[in-house]
Amino acid sequence: MTDRAPPSQQATAPIASLWRGQLVLLVCVVLACLAGILSRPVGYLAAFWPTNAILLGLMLRQPHWAASWRSWLLALAGYVATDMATGTAWVAALGLNLANVAGVAMGWWLLSGQPAVVIRLRLSRSVLYLFGACALASVTSALLGSAVALGSFGHDYVPAFTIWLAAEFSGYMLILPMLLAAPDGWLWHWRPDWRQHGWTGALPLLALVLLQAFATWYGGPGSLGFSMPALVWCAMAYGVFAAALLNFLTGTWTMATIAMGAFSFTHDNTAAVISLRLGVAMLSLAPLAVACTYATRQRALVQLNHWVNHDFLTGALSRRALIERGGKMLERMHDQSAPLSLLMLDLDHFKSINDRHGHAQGDLVLQQLVQQVRQLLRPEDILGRLGGEEFAVLLPCTTLEHAHGIGERLCRQLGAHPVMLHDGTQLSVTCSIGVHGSNCPAAGETLSHWLSCADQALYRAKAAGRNQVQAYGSHQAPVSAAV
Repeated sequence: MTDRAPPSQQATAPIASLWRGQLVLLVCVVLACLAGILSRPVGYLAAFWPTNAILLGLMLRQPHWAASWRSWLLALAGYVATDMATGTAWVAALGLNLANVAGVAMGWWLLSGQPAVVIRLRLSRSVLYLFGACALASVTSALLGSAVALGSFGHDYVPAFTIWLAAEFSGYMLILPMLLAAPDGWLWHWRPDWRQHGWTGALPLLALVLLQAFATWYGGPGSLGFSMPALVWCAMAYGVFAAALLNFLTGTWTMATIAMGAFSFTHDNTAAVISLRLGVAMLSLAPLAVACTYATRQRALVQLNHWVNHDFLTGALSRRALIERGGKMLERMHDQSAPLSLLMLDLDHFKSINDRHGHAQGDLVLQQLVQQVRQLLRPEDILGRLGGEEFAVLLPCTTLEHAHGIGERLCRQLGAHPVMLHDGTQLSVTCSIGVHGSNCPAAGETLSHWLSCADQALYRAKAAGRNQVQAYGSHQAPVSAAV
């Protein structure tokens, strides 16, 4: 008997977990604020402010954090404390960071009501929702924060608004997609798709590095888009998260190199700064849109392939797919001089089950039969539905004797686990099994021939009283009784 924690401990466990999460949230806010403050020119707004995008991403990925008012209060406290610790007056720190949190709250309100597949950038339209939410969140914080900046730094409202808006929007578009598309679990367990294709899978990344190096060396206003073809290629090759990560690295590198070589992020260069930030943010949309659309297409193709090759009711392979894959397996076992066996299964008295309980209950019986069969199979075994209540199982590297034993275990397992019908009735079902096998399939043998042999053994099992396994043998005469 497993010991259970007392009810008081069960109640406090989620609270403790929430507190730990909120502590992580506070630490992330403080560290991100420090990074932004270090990029702030003397007497002006930060050149790079990642905190708002990070906070929004964490709130969307952890909805139970966002549901607690304490999370928002702790985040605001982290903003204000970090600003004050680095020399900002408390009035300005509170005003600026209320604007930051208000913008994050606007983005969260716009996105949190969307389905998870939209938030996690798994649909083509996800990028449009992301763009709109980031734009409105940026406008919200810029409207409020620029008013505070006007009094704190003495600059005109319109330049302060536009540069805040551009910085906020570029930060959101470069950072937020990474957080939303990041895989679940520990990030260091993630592996990019290119690892599945060997060294050729690294070609898109190599192209990106070369084009970005060329853009840095050549310079000029058009260098901002030199790496776009490679980014699109990476988006198609590596998936949404990798595309978002490469967007972030490319965008921040581009802004840093242009700023170091051309101008600084101060009010004297407002127009150039705004143009650069908005250009980088807008360019990030194309790879993201391509990655989302391509990923959606790939999932649709996988699903379509599954529907074509699998029986819709039981999930077993369709007859066509079974014969196609079985033929290839026969050839492979012949080339390897390895044994192969085939089981043909047929539920006993299945017609009477449909007549007495209805076809819906009969479908349930078929589904549970497949579940029982799969519990005895290995990943390399092939299960297919031939039609009606007949199924076939191909067992590579399995001798006839071993396959016979597997069939007997299946008969016993079905007898020991009655099927629970929708109305609560328990129904005992049995099956008859015919087995055919060879220590090495002959050259040119077809799966149709093997199915015919197993079918004769199956008829013999039914003629002998059902609920048993019979093996095909050359010394046995075919059985033609209709049973």
